[in-house]
Amino acid sequence: MPTIKASIKGKGFPVILLHGFCENKSMWYPYAKGLKEKYQIICPDLPGFGESPLSSKAITLEAAADELAAFLLRIEVEKCVIIGHSLGGYVALALAERHPLLVQGLGLFNSTALADDEEAKHRRNKSILFLKKHPVPKFIEPFIPSLFYSKRKEELKQEIALATAVGLQSPLETIIAYTSAMKIRKDRFELWKNLPFQTLFIGGANDSRVPLEVAERHIEARTKVDGYILPETAHMAMHERPTETLQMIHDYLLKVC
Repeated sequence: MPTIKASIKGKGFPVILLHGFCENKSMWYPYAKGLKEKYQIICPDLPGFGESPLSSKAITLEAAADELAAFLLRIEVEKCVIIGHSLGGYVALALAERHPLLVQGLGLFNSTALADDEEAKHRRNKSILFLKKHPVPKFIEPFIPSLFYSKRKEELKQEIALATAVGLQSPLETIIAYTSAMKIRKDRFELWKNLPFQTLFIGGANDSRVPLEVAERHIEARTKVDGYILPETAHMAMHERPTETLQMIHDYLLKVC
């Protein structure tokens, strides 16, 4: 099995920060810097992104979760808190389902426990067809900016440029593989509702990928939840609201670690 690569900073209770689609571990470096004094911050590259090789062109979220669990076993992590952005949240939920003894806390960051509906599956099919005909930049250059709140794009142009540069490093076969994996992912909303520990949910009021009503549903479904919905924020809250979201994660970790 290919080996996951990760950045590991600090000492203390292990906190896993999982990046999203067409991202890599570097997106979490500012958070690791802010949290490493109290925790061991582990930022993996999911299989196929960054420095981690893609194990299969037909990868599933369950397989990615199993690879992550094997990696954590190798570095002797027995319990952890895991927080995932977008795709990273899907993998975090799969990990909690398949390896529940590993997980002491879980956060969804611009993510959802729901499966794709038929409209979303159709969009992913269109993306796959497009990707098979065009190079990565043709997909990434319009895609990444669309994840940011449209009325703040001038204000956030440096953050958009950075996220786009990271996205352009994503291999074509990885983008296609995860687009397919996300399309067929399980609905884990019941799992989310019934997680026995305190959870974290961070959403954006203007997130077209995880709409406001979906974000509110995730928060309302639980009693043990630190739930936040940020105004004038879309799908990239870690870039759009870095100070606020770091504080939210810090406050959450004080409760579960």
